[in-house]
Amino acid sequence: MTLVAGSPAVAGTFLDELTQVVEEVRAGASARDRERTYAVAEVERLRATGFWAATVPVEHGGLGLDAATLVQAVLLLAGADGSLGQVPQNHFMTVERIRLAARPDQRRRWLALVGSGAVLGNATAEPGERPPGESASALRRAGDAWVLEARKVYSTGSLLADHIAVQARDEEGRQRTALVARDAPGVEVVDDWQSIGQRTTASGSSVFRGVRVADVDVLDHAVAPVATYRISALGQLLHAAIDAGIAVAAVDETVALARRVHAGRGAGVKEFGDDQLGVALVGDLSVQALAARRLVESAAARLSLLHEASPLEEVVDTWYEVAAAKLVSTRAALAVTAGLFEVGGASSTHPDHGHDRYWRDARTHTLHDAVRWKPHAIGRWRIARDVGDPWSIGHPFRPLDELRSTP
Repeated sequence: MTLVAGSPAVAGTFLDELTQVVEEVRAGASARDRERTYAVAEVERLRATGFWAATVPVEHGGLGLDAATLVQAVLLLAGADGSLGQVPQNHFMTVERIRLAARPDQRRRWLALVGSGAVLGNATAEPGERPPGESASALRRAGDAWVLEARKVYSTGSLLADHIAVQARDEEGRQRTALVARDAPGVEVVDDWQSIGQRTTASGSSVFRGVRVADVDVLDHAVAPVATYRISALGQLLHAAIDAGIAVAAVDETVALARRVHAGRGAGVKEFGDDQLGVALVGDLSVQALAARRLVESAAARLSLLHEASPLEEVVDTWYEVAAAKLVSTRAALAVTAGLFEVGGASSTHPDHGHDRYWRDARTHTLHDAVRWKPHAIGRWRIARDVGDPWSIGHPFRPLDELRSTP
């Protein structure tokens, strides 16, 4: 049988091969977390599967897979290693920005690079807790090129990447993304990330001193709302998939514990399987993880159906379904990774078991944004058709009709 790139058969083959790699990733995850060593070999194994080129169109050398397949891949990867599962998020969001908003020459250059396996890191956040969209990083014109000056924190994946996507403002105050080689003159990525969880996401700080950037490597940010909200939706969806993947893996670990630990004190029985409240807890945690996974998958399926001619209301409604998935996956990841210890008891907290990695990774990752604002944002959309900012997922809100008039 001849496989057509981007077809269900290609997606199935890709996920089958990825599943084998993920088992290798899982085997070393606890040790990497404990020793804080990076998944360098694993990134290369993923490259060999075509993982980093998954959403690149076929004509540019990629697999041409959709958001639904990408989400399945991230669910698998994050469940095996919550740190490595974080690394692709910004990579694929940048690929989406290139696909939907870049100039034709930029699309040809960068999709070909990623299609051949290039990995993209991220440098967006800045010191001082700046709000989303604000930036002190600067791009200035220098003849037919640009010069980049920037200092960033949380540069996720940059220590493992071939190129880094750096957000900065040009001399007219417009937000742009400069794509620079990690080893370019003037680029320094510092291994100084410290956290209780996701300890090996290669999320150190980065400095860019007088880095020359060709014009073809400086992307304008999308202005058209349909493109903007599709790019944002994919970014948020991948965050949700990370949390859901951790939750699903933690439930599997919880079930394994339930099959070998004793009943809780006060249950009046010896075996955990006879502890009615313990069994109900396992069932409840399983439902939360399943609900999170299914809502993430549903949002991914809707996102996969969108295109450049999709009505804005449909795009925004999909974006809000992604926000709901992010809310539910956050709650599930925190509940399940904590509930694991309720089932396992005190002995399950021994560091050698590595069970705490699930909770630490979930607790760290779910702080990515203020998820408490999502119910409010979803409510405003349902009641008044007010649309949240694409990057804060909250304030400032705009009426849908006003957003429609954006050129």
